[in-house]
Amino acid sequence: MKLNVNKKAVNLLLCVAMLTLLVTALLPILGIKWDWLRYAFAAGAFFTLVAQVLTPAPDGGFRERRLARMNVWSAILYCVSAACLFIHDASMQKSWVAFLLAGAVLQIYATLMLSKLQGK
Repeated sequence: MKLNVNKKAVNLLLCVAMLTLLVTALLPILGIKWDWLRYAFAAGAFFTLVAQVLTPAPDGGFRERRLARMNVWSAILYCVSAACLFIHDASMQKSWVAFLLAGAVLQIYATLMLSKLQGK
């Protein structure tokens, strides 16, 4: 089933969501702790997932579609990272960075390989 989505709007949503993730992840690492940061991080993770799901799959072969799905899995890892911030267990609250980094590595790999396959 193909959805008619505005690619520019989805790309804009993805850019804003990723910037929100970047800023809200960087501030606690730098020692700035505000109560609302975890909610902003969770919103960025959620909207990253929405944008990745709405991004149309490439028309290429199996490998390109698999790499596009890897971007969705990276967004899911961002959502798991956000969920760790809301769990009242000390070990889970510290593991949010691991899920964030795992999603980032997966997204970087998938994006680089997709651009290589598409010749950009």
